[in-house]
Amino acid sequence: MKKNNNSAGMLIILICTLFIFGNATGQQNAILNIGDQAPPLKYSKWIKGEPISSFAGSRLYVLEFWATWCGPCKAAMPHLTQLQQQYKDKVTFIGVGIWEKVPEGKPYESSLPSVEKFVKGNDANMGYAVIADNNKQFMGNKWMKAAGENGIPSTFVVKDNKIIWIGHPNSLDSILPEMLDGKYDMEAFKAKFSKSAVAARKQNAELMAVFTPLQDAVKAKEYAKALELIEQLKVKQPGYKTMMDGMKFKILLDMDEKKAMDFAKEWLKETKSASSVVLGDVYNRDGLSKDTYLWTAGSFGNIETLTNPVLLDALATCFSKGGDYQNALISQEKALELAKRALKDGTMVGSIMDYTVTEYQEKLKKYQGMVN
Repeated sequence: MKKNNNSAGMLIILICTLFIFGNATGQQNAILNIGDQAPPLKYSKWIKGEPISSFAGSRLYVLEFWATWCGPCKAAMPHLTQLQQQYKDKVTFIGVGIWEKVPEGKPYESSLPSVEKFVKGNDANMGYAVIADNNKQFMGNKWMKAAGENGIPSTFVVKDNKIIWIGHPNSLDSILPEMLDGKYDMEAFKAKFSKSAVAARKQNAELMAVFTPLQDAVKAKEYAKALELIEQLKVKQPGYKTMMDGMKFKILLDMDEKKAMDFAKEWLKETKSASSVVLGDVYNRDGLSKDTYLWTAGSFGNIETLTNPVLLDALATCFSKGGDYQNALISQEKALELAKRALKDGTMVGSIMDYTVTEYQEKLKKYQGMVN
């Protein structure tokens, strides 16, 4: 089950990244390379830490790009906090929130309250400054996309107002000492990075050429056209079949609930991770049939074998909406127990926080009232 959940998580991230990325590229990006002058910091709010106005001077500035839905981003936060403490006299770390999901028709900055809630709840694991992108998604466009960076977490290091390194946060342990000791060879890194960035931009252009028509059809609610494009893409790009099936289910659920669930049942036969993707689309929706909620929850099998509190909380919601309050209570009890343990042990960083436990306690109380 754990393996399947991880696969589903990667699928969800791929789907999120595709549509968020499409929304964030409405403007043409200049190319940003190693050694170039750093773009300015433009944000909706400086959420935490001491604001800075420039990257002047020999101090190192580490910009860590992340999102609340990004599991690897959250996993990196405690170590980034340790590095900030270790190098506090020479390095400033700034978490840059980008690519948050927002409701259709809403400005990007409508995501700010949820980002602030996350940062406050995860305060101990984010021991560095934090900002959130603005309505123009300046940081996502003029930094990330301009550099050919298509995924998060992604880290930029700036010195003397120039970008001197871009990479994964896991590499900071080795690269920061080199920079601070004057042993870092920026030109050698630039040659290597430029080659990979060119390939990334080419891949991105190819992906957008393939997916933009589909995205446009979904936005226009031209669902029949979108489904047709999905079937075409599954033939032309078989590597994206699982992602396309996830999008197909979501579209069908908007069109015809019965067709969506008929598809989900067949999909689950060939793709075990489909249950998690279906759950992600179903549990937050209101007004679906009880059968839909109960089948979705039941597709995970025995509740007692599950060990992810976030998953169990979502299942409890489905059971409740399906009218099965007893299983909702059982699922929520286990979710709360596991969440408390995770919080105590410091695991599931960024997914389980103080307010998560409080929310689970409130839900449990509600389900207890329904059963009694």
